[in-house]
Amino acid sequence: MLDNQFYPTPRSLARKMVDKVKGNPEYVLEPSAGKGDLIDAYSDYHYRQLSRVSAIESDPDLQATLRGKGVRLISGDFLSFYGPDKFDLILMNPPFTGGDKHLLHAIELVYSGQIVCLLNAETIRNPHTRTRQELVAKLEELDAEIEYHQGAFENAERKTTVEVALINIVIERDIEAELFADCTDEAKEYDRKLEDQHEVATGRHIEELVAEYNQVVSIAMETIVGYYRNYRKVGHYIGLNKEPSQYSYSGRTSNLTGIMCETVNETVRTIRKDFWMRTLDLKEVKSRMTKKRLQEFEHAVQYNTAMDFTEANIRAFLLSLIAGYNDTLTNAVLEVFDRFTVRHCYDGAVFTDNIHYFNGWKTNKAFRVGKKVIIPVYGGGYGAGPFTGYSGQWELHYGTADDLRDIDVVMNYFDGCPHFTSIGDALRQAFAQGKSRNIKSTYFTISVFKKGTMHLTFNDENILRRFNVAACIGKGWLPMDYGQRAYTDMDATEQEVVDTFEIGGASTYADNFGRNIFEQTWTQPLLLQAA
Repeated sequence: MLDNQFYPTPRSLARKMVDKVKGNPEYVLEPSAGKGDLIDAYSDYHYRQLSRVSAIESDPDLQATLRGKGVRLISGDFLSFYGPDKFDLILMNPPFTGGDKHLLHAIELVYSGQIVCLLNAETIRNPHTRTRQELVAKLEELDAEIEYHQGAFENAERKTTVEVALINIVIERDIEAELFADCTDEAKEYDRKLEDQHEVATGRHIEELVAEYNQVVSIAMETIVGYYRNYRKVGHYIGLNKEPSQYSYSGRTSNLTGIMCETVNETVRTIRKDFWMRTLDLKEVKSRMTKKRLQEFEHAVQYNTAMDFTEANIRAFLLSLIAGYNDTLTNAVLEVFDRFTVRHCYDGAVFTDNIHYFNGWKTNKAFRVGKKVIIPVYGGGYGAGPFTGYSGQWELHYGTADDLRDIDVVMNYFDGCPHFTSIGDALRQAFAQGKSRNIKSTYFTISVFKKGTMHLTFNDENILRRFNVAACIGKGWLPMDYGQRAYTDMDATEQEVVDTFEIGGASTYADNFGRNIFEQTWTQPLLLQAA
């Protein structure tokens, strides 16, 4: 549900705001962005790409809209945002109630740049609260330009007769004057304590990751500011990557403030990206994903690296993983199920033995996996096979082991065992002994053949059953509440499905009645961290 203070900026008013923009700002922010109307107006009239335009928005639906436009979201709550990003321009239409707090916060965030803001005119005309009084004094101090517009929202997407104030603030600071003010020619001794104070944390819990992130950003900021503080003296001898050759000319620099801000932003983006990717190193996250799902989540994390690296954002990320837990697992199960069945079940070939037909939910074409499956395995090349080296000896190709990992990951969904012997590990141990038949892993008894086929026999029929249930529910061949409704409460059609699907019929169904399909144990550590 959208906030009742959400009033999208009318296009004509957005154009007036954009017309106030001076120069060619690089880093732009729209807080409380809504659908991004001000970003749209800025991009239209300044022909700006959105790669350096950021937004803050709390509503999930509006966040989705912004992401769909390619806008970087860096937080969900503007008033609690204190990220190190530096912005040249803030375009804002904050909630009509509390707009004074939003504008004061924007002024606090901008080091050197411009703010163009819409406020309820009463915020300025009637400063009866402490924050309104503080804002009026601040606007006077900054020599802000204020225009009043009556009826600007009367024909808007959400109509209101409220009079608005269009406020234009230009904040000019010279970093050279500020940073060089306390410079002396006296050299300072290297302080070993500084290194000790910034010892890197090695843990992977949320608090430790955030603490380490903040330390790294702090050290980076100290380094960058210290460098520019002494740029006149050391700029020709020491560089931040390729910075001196890129920006210096005949011993002089232009727009040193802009150079520093860009260096800060690029550095923070790199650090933030690295730490967001490290959230996937949480054992509970990475160990449960198939190769395909891991790639999808890595892409999702990469896309959201603009989000501020805070405990709240990480916990929201973990909760989204948990909320989509069953969908994630079901999709992974279906990938392996298809590999065992339709992907390799050719008519007239041995692979057809993998499937056993049953009367599905409202269909007669459903099937489940049998206890023994035969699958082709790919890998090797240049004279080597998936199970043989160049000289023909038994050897597991590294690509084959990676390809088989998904099967074990999926089977582990059904017992939650933290330690198991994978197919790959079992094959390596057996090949070292010259064995290729009846090899035991945790979930399978395995036989492999040099022609590139593998026979897998399930060791645990309960895991096989639950694997089939999860896949057939995902396929729509079993009802969504299968296993959660008593056999006696079913009609004749539903009972027939049970009788043909379950090896033991109604008896097997009753033995497993009320059981979860997946083990839920892996989400518990995430829930504790996300709490």
